[in-house]
Amino acid sequence: MMPRLYSKLKFLVSVACLAMLLGVVGCSPSSYEHPTLKVVVDAESSSLVIESKELDGAVAKASFADAVVSSTMSSVQDDALGAGAALRITHESGDQTTLRMFDEVPFLLVDRTKHNKGTEPFVASSLDILQLDVAIGDQALTSFGSGGLREVTDTQGSYSFHALVNGDSRNGLVTAALTHHQGVGVFQPGAGGKLGIKIDFGRFQVDPGESRATDTIAIGFFEDARIGLEKYADAIAQNEGIEIAAKPNIYCTWYHSKASDEVALQKNTEFADAQLKPYGLDVIQIDDCWQSLLPHDFEHEGEIPLTGPIKVFVDVEENYSKGMDHTAEMISSHGMTPGIWFMPFAGNFENPYFDHDVFAKTADGQPYHDSRWSGTCVDATSPKGEAFIFERSKRIYDWGYRYFKIDGLHTGMPSKNIYINTEYKDQNFGDSILHDPTSTHIQAYRKGLQTLRKAAPDVFVLGCNVSQNFMSMGPAIGLMEAMRIGPDNGKAGEGDWREVTLGAWHGTNLYFLNGRVWHNDPDPIYVREENPIDRARWMCSWLAVSGAMHSSSEQYDELSEERLDLLRRCLPMHELAARPVDLLEKDQPEIWLVQNDRLNVVGLFNWKEKQATQITYDMGKLGLEADKTYVGFDFWANEFVDAFSGNLDQTLPAAQCRVLALRAIADHPQLVSTSRHITQGLIDVVEEQWLASDKQLTGKSQVVGGDAYELRIVLPSTGEWKASGVEVSQGSAKIVAQDGKTLRVEIQTADSAEVSWKVTF
Repeated sequence: MMPRLYSKLKFLVSVACLAMLLGVVGCSPSSYEHPTLKVVVDAESSSLVIESKELDGAVAKASFADAVVSSTMSSVQDDALGAGAALRITHESGDQTTLRMFDEVPFLLVDRTKHNKGTEPFVASSLDILQLDVAIGDQALTSFGSGGLREVTDTQGSYSFHALVNGDSRNGLVTAALTHHQGVGVFQPGAGGKLGIKIDFGRFQVDPGESRATDTIAIGFFEDARIGLEKYADAIAQNEGIEIAAKPNIYCTWYHSKASDEVALQKNTEFADAQLKPYGLDVIQIDDCWQSLLPHDFEHEGEIPLTGPIKVFVDVEENYSKGMDHTAEMISSHGMTPGIWFMPFAGNFENPYFDHDVFAKTADGQPYHDSRWSGTCVDATSPKGEAFIFERSKRIYDWGYRYFKIDGLHTGMPSKNIYINTEYKDQNFGDSILHDPTSTHIQAYRKGLQTLRKAAPDVFVLGCNVSQNFMSMGPAIGLMEAMRIGPDNGKAGEGDWREVTLGAWHGTNLYFLNGRVWHNDPDPIYVREENPIDRARWMCSWLAVSGAMHSSSEQYDELSEERLDLLRRCLPMHELAARPVDLLEKDQPEIWLVQNDRLNVVGLFNWKEKQATQITYDMGKLGLEADKTYVGFDFWANEFVDAFSGNLDQTLPAAQCRVLALRAIADHPQLVSTSRHITQGLIDVVEEQWLASDKQLTGKSQVVGGDAYELRIVLPSTGEWKASGVEVSQGSAKIVAQDGKTLRVEIQTADSAEVSWKVTF
C-alpha cells in the first residue's frame, strides 16, 4: 500500500505544481516528466521535445506548423488508462494539441482537435499531426512497419504503427495509432531520422465554428522495440476493453474444393469428428461458391455481369440444395461450430436484386464500383445501406452459423482494392461519396462492422483480408476476433516456396497483435502429398510455435497417416506470447521463442529454398539465461539435444526448420519434451514435480485417447540414474528406452483424459 500511496502523492504534487506553472497563457517552456519520458513544449519556438529517460541520447523533436499561443496542465482520469496528466496546447488557428501521459502507459499520447474559424465547411482527406526528427544517440536506424523491416529510404510508409529501430541494440522509437475511430494513422520515415505522422480519414469535415477531435497517436522510446510494439498492442486492448476470445481451430473448404457440397462436407465433418476433433479441430467453415446469383423467386431476363464472387447471400446453388441451415445443423450435431464465408459490404449494381440506394456513390452520382473483384460498395451511413447490412448478416446468423469469415473488408470504407498492399500507398482514399457527409470513411466502415455485430451478437468474426487494402486493418481492431493478415497462399499446397512462407512473413510482421487485440490468421497450412514433407513441416512448425490461428484445407480422408499426423501435432494452438527473436535484424526472422514457467521452445526456420543457413545466436540475447547450460529435444529429428551453453549453433538445410524444446540442466531428472504436439509440452503438460526424498518425477498430462503419448526425460550427468518403474492414473505405461542419460516413457489411454504419471528412480 505504501509504495502505491507514495507514487500517487508524488504524481498529484507534480501535477499541481505544473498546473500552477503552466496555467499562465504563453508560459514557455512547459514540461512534464513521465516515468519513462520527459516532454517539453516551448511556446516561443512552437516546438515539442520528447526525451527518453531510459535511453541515452534518445530524443524526438518537432516544430508545430501552427504557432502555440497557450498551454495548460491538468490531471486527468481515464476509465481505461487510469490517472494521468494532460498538457493542452492551443494554437493560433484555434486548433488544439493535447499531450496525455499515464503512469501505467509507456507512451506519450497525442490528440489533435481541428477547429474551423471559417464560414465554409473545412474538408480534408488527411491531417498532418507531427513531423519528428528522431535520434537515438549515434545509432543507425532502420524502419519497421506494416511492410516489414526496411531501410528508411526504401519504404513508402506504414499503416497503423511504425518503429525506428537499431537492429543490434533493439533500441527504438515506437509510434502508432492508439485509436482508429475516425481515421488511420500513417507513418512515413525518411533519411536522417525524419518521421512524418498523419491521419487519413477519407473525408474529414468540420462545420464553421465547430471543433472536431481526431484519433490518438502513441509515441514511446524503448530499450527493446519488440517490447514496445507488444506494449502498444496491450495499450490498444486496455483502451478498447478488448477481451480475447478462445482461439478456434478451423477446417476451410476453399483451397481444395471451393465451397465443397453438402455430401462431401458431411463426409469431411464426420472424418474430422473422429480423427481431428479429439486433438482440437472445432470449426467447419464453408467458403465462397455456395451462394446463388439471384434469389430463387426473383425473376430476371438476360445476363448479369460478375465482378469477382457472387454477392447475393440469400439462396444457394445446387451444391447445397437442402439449404445452408441444414448444413449448419449437421455440423453442430458433431459438436463443432458451423462457419461460413460472405461479403457483408459488397454488392453488384448491375444485378437487379440490389437497390442502388444501399451503395456509396461516385462524384457524378453513380454507384461506387470496384471492377477489380470487390464489386459495388455498400454505404453504412445510408439508412438503407445500414438496414441491408443488418438483414444480410442476421439471415446468415439465423441459419445457425456462429463463425463468420467476412471478405472484401475495404468495401465497407468504401475504397478500392489495391491487393497486395502492405506498405502505405497514396490511393485517392475518400473519392467515394457517402450518404452522410459528416462521416469519415473509417467511421462508415466501423458502423458497418458494428451493424454486423448487432445482427450476429455472439459470432466469432474473422476479417478477410487486410492485404486488399491495409487501411482496413486498424479500424477493425476491437470489432472482430481474428484477422487474415496476409494474402491467399493456395499455391503452397503444390509446394510453391514463396507461398509456403507467405503467411509466416505477414504473421511475423504483425506478431505483436496476435493474442492481444485478436488472433492472426496467416491462411491455411497444407499437408497434402503435393507439398513436400519438409515444406509441410515448415508451415506446421511456424504455425505451432508462433501461436497464430490454425486452419487447414484438405479432404482429410484422402491424406496418408503420416500427413494426417502433421495436423494432429499442430492442434490446438497455444495461447502464450510467442516472439520472433531476430525481428529487428532480418526481414525474414529465423528464430522464434515461446516459453512458459517450465519449458523453452525455440523454432528455427530457413527461408532459403535452395541454400542451407547457419544460425549462431547468443543465448542471452535469444531470451534464455546466458550463464546456464541447456539440454533438450529436437522434435522432427526425434532425438535428444546434447548439453550446450553460450551460443545456439545450428545448421539448417535448404527450406527446412527445427523445433527445439530446451531446459536448463538440473541435478535431477526432468521432462524436456512430449510427443503430443510440436511445442513438446506447452499445451499438454499440466504440472511436473521432482520429489527428491522418493526419487520420483511426477506430473499430469492431457492425453488424447488412442494416441501413443511419449515422455522424453533427461537424466543428470552426475551419478547413475535408472528408472525402476512407471505408474499412471489410468491407461497403461511402459519404459521404452533408457541409456543412463535419457529416458523415454510411453503412455496409452483408450479415452482422452488428464493422466497423472509417476516415474520412480
